[in-house]
Amino acid sequence: MNYDSLTFSEEYFQDFADRKFSPAERARILKAMGLLDSNEKHPSLRVHALAGDLQGLWSASVTDKIRIHFVRTPDGRKRCVNLSKHYAD
Repeated sequence: MNYDSLTFSEEYFQDFADRKFSPAERARILKAMGLLDSNEKHPSLRVHALAGDLQGLWSASVTDKIRIHFVRTPDGRKRCVNLSKHYAD
């Protein structure tokens, strides 16, 4: 899939491949990536800047537990750096 405003780190691809995401979670991740690319202000993404030790990173919600972390690049694109389980159990 081609994205106009997204690029991806190796860590992001490894997270997508290595983490134990169900098929439904993978589908939600792909949907969120499409929204992040086309309309980052979509309310379901809840895009926000992180603070403290994570300053410089932005977070987009995939589900209540899964987040896409990204940085904004000088050319206006978003570089997805990792996937994380937010408040993972």
